[in-house]
Amino acid sequence: MSVRRVRTEHAREPQKAAAAAAAGASAVPPGLNSPRGGSLRERHYSNAAEFHNGGRQRRFSAAIVARRESLFGGAGGSSGAGTPMDAAIRRPSLAAVAERGSWGSRWEFLLSCVGLSVGIGNVWRFPYLAYQNGGGAFLIPYLIMMALAGKPMYFLELAMGQFGGVGPLAMWNCCPIAKGVGCAMVTVSLVVCIYYNVIMSYTVYYMVASFAKEVPWAKCDPAWANMTTCYTRTAGSDGANGTNVTTAGKETASLQYWERHVLHLSDGIENLGPVKGDLAACLLFSWCIVVLCLVKGIKTSGKVVYFAATFPYVILFTLLVTGLCQEGAWNGVRYFIMPTWNKLLDIQVWQAAAGQMFFSLSVSMGGLIMYSSYNDFRNNVYRDALVVSVMDTLTSIISGTVTFSILGAMAHDLNVPIQEVVKEGPGLAFVAYPEALLRLPMPQVWAILFFLMLFVLGLDSEFALLENVLTSISDEFTVLRSHKLMFCIGTALVCYVIGLSCVTYGGNYVLTLMDVYGGGIAVLFIAIVECCSLVWIYGLRRLCSDLEFMLGYKPGFYWRITWGFFAPVILTVIFVYSLVDYKPLRYEQYDYPDWADVLGWMLALASMIQIPFWAVVQTMRQKGPTFKEKIIQALVPNDDWGPSDLSLTAEYRASQKDSPASLALNSVVHHNGK
Repeated sequence: MSVRRVRTEHAREPQKAAAAAAAGASAVPPGLNSPRGGSLRERHYSNAAEFHNGGRQRRFSAAIVARRESLFGGAGGSSGAGTPMDAAIRRPSLAAVAERGSWGSRWEFLLSCVGLSVGIGNVWRFPYLAYQNGGGAFLIPYLIMMALAGKPMYFLELAMGQFGGVGPLAMWNCCPIAKGVGCAMVTVSLVVCIYYNVIMSYTVYYMVASFAKEVPWAKCDPAWANMTTCYTRTAGSDGANGTNVTTAGKETASLQYWERHVLHLSDGIENLGPVKGDLAACLLFSWCIVVLCLVKGIKTSGKVVYFAATFPYVILFTLLVTGLCQEGAWNGVRYFIMPTWNKLLDIQVWQAAAGQMFFSLSVSMGGLIMYSSYNDFRNNVYRDALVVSVMDTLTSIISGTVTFSILGAMAHDLNVPIQEVVKEGPGLAFVAYPEALLRLPMPQVWAILFFLMLFVLGLDSEFALLENVLTSISDEFTVLRSHKLMFCIGTALVCYVIGLSCVTYGGNYVLTLMDVYGGGIAVLFIAIVECCSLVWIYGLRRLCSDLEFMLGYKPGFYWRITWGFFAPVILTVIFVYSLVDYKPLRYEQYDYPDWADVLGWMLALASMIQIPFWAVVQTMRQKGPTFKEKIIQALVPNDDWGPSDLSLTAEYRASQKDSPASLALNSVVHHNGK
C-alpha cells in the first residue's frame, strides 16, 4: 500500500467507525457479564446503558479493528501478515492491560527506580573513580554530565515507558525501524542479570562467614593461606611500616581469603576448573530469593522494595556516623573530596565521569522503561525522574564519604599511605572493606550488616533486570502472562546454569569479561541509537507533544536542547573515545588471551547486531511496492502506538489529528511518497 493510500484510508476511518459502531450496537446482547476490556470484537457489556455510554471508545475501537484488518489481514483481508506470530505481538486490549498489572502506589514505583539506579556500583566504583580522577574535581564533570546527558536520558525513558504502557520491545511501535533497540536492551539485561547475581552470591558467602565467632579474614589460616606471604595488617606488624607490600611479595589475609578461599582463583580464563560448590549454593540461594520476590511480578517486588530500597540507607548512615568518629577518618574524607584541579583538563577524567554517571543511572538497559510502563498514565513522571537522579548522585557521594572515612581510619591505624588500602571494584568491597570493618567494635555485626546491605542493593537491581526480560517477552507474547510463575522459574533456571561458569575457579575472569563487554560497550551503542531514534526519527516536536498530552505541559528548552543535541553528542563522544582508547582486557596483572577478547566482542555484538538486523526485518515487513516506500513506512509509528488504555488513545488521536507537531514526519513521508 502506498503512503498516499495509507493517509487516504486514515481519513476515511471516522466513516468506517460510525458504520462499524452502528452494526455492533444491534449485535451486542445485553446481560453478558464478561470482564471488561478488549477491542470491539472482544469486549462485552453488562447492560445496554453501559454499551451506549461507551460510544466514543467503541467508534475508535472499530476504526482500529478496520485499520488492522486492512494492514494485517483479517476476516476477508489480506493474509500475508496475518500469521499467529503477528496476532501474538499486536497491541494489548484493555483486559490484557489489566492482566498486566500496575503499581500499588506511586511510592512503589519511586522506590523501585531508586533501587534500580542505586546499586552495588555506587558503593565500590564511584568512590574509587572519584579518588583516582581528582577527588572533588571529579564531581564537577560528573555533575555536568549528569545535567547534560544522564538526567535527560533518564526522564526520556521513564516518559516513553509510561506513555506507551508497554516494555522496551513493544515501545518501539513508535519507531518500527528501531525495534532492534528494544531487543538489544533485553539482551543486555539478560547478560547483566546473569553475572550480577554472581556478585550477589559473593555477598551471601561473606555474610554467612561473618556469623563465625571470629570473622575468617581476621587472621591467616593455614587451611587457605600461603603462610609464607600472608600477613595481618595491624599496627606494628610486618608490612605496616609503610613498605610496599606488593614489592615485598606479601599479601594481606583479607586478599588471600578473597582470592584463595572464596574464589579459589586460577591462573587465567584458560583454566576454569570445576564449579565451586559453596559459591554455587550461594548463587542458587540468591536466585531463589529473586524468583520469590518476582513470583507475581511488580505486585510482589513492589512490596519488597519498601525494605530493599530503604534498608541500605540505614546502614550507610550508621556506617557514616561510626566511620567519621574513628581517628584518621577525616584524612580519608579529605583524600576523597580534595580537588586536583589540573585533572579537569584530562579527557580521561571526563570520560570516566560520563561512564560512571551513565551506568549508575541504568539507562538504556530497558529497566526504566519497564518500570514506568506500569504507571498510571497521568503520573507526574517528570518529578519522579528528578527525585531519583538526585538520589543517585547523593547516594554516590555519601557512599564515597563512608568508604574513605573508614579507609582513612584504617590507614591511620596502620601508619601507611591511604593509597595502599584503596582497591578498585570488587577489591574494594571484598578486600579493603572487610579488612577495614575489623577496626570497628563488634566487627562480626558490622560485617553482617555491610554484606546484607550489598545483597539488598544488588537485589533491587536484579529485580529490574529479570523483570525487564519477563515483561518485555510477555508484552510480545501475552499468553505467557497466564504462566508467570513457570516463565519466571524457567528463565531463572537458565540464567543459573549459565552463571555457574562464573563460580568456577576461573569464574571471576568470566565475570569481568561479561561486565566489560556485555554490560559496558554494548550499552553505550544502544543509548546512542535509542536517543537518535526517539529525537530525530520519531521527532522531537512529536515527542514533546506526546508528553504535553500526558503531563499537561510541554518539556522546556532545557529538555529539548539536551535531548536534541547534548545527550546524543556526549554519548557518541564517549563511545568513540572508548573505541579509540581501547586496550585488551586485563585483570590486575593478568592479560586476557586474544581469543577471550574476541569472545568478549562477540558478546557485545550479540546485542548490538540486533539493531541493524531488526531494522532490515521491520522494513521488509512494511507494505509498499518499492524498498524506498518500505523504509519510509518503517519510520512512521505503527497504528498500535499510543496509550495502552483505548479510551485515552481515542482522546490522544483526536488531540493529535490536526497537530502540526505530530504530523511533521508524516508530511515528510507524504512528500517522499509522491
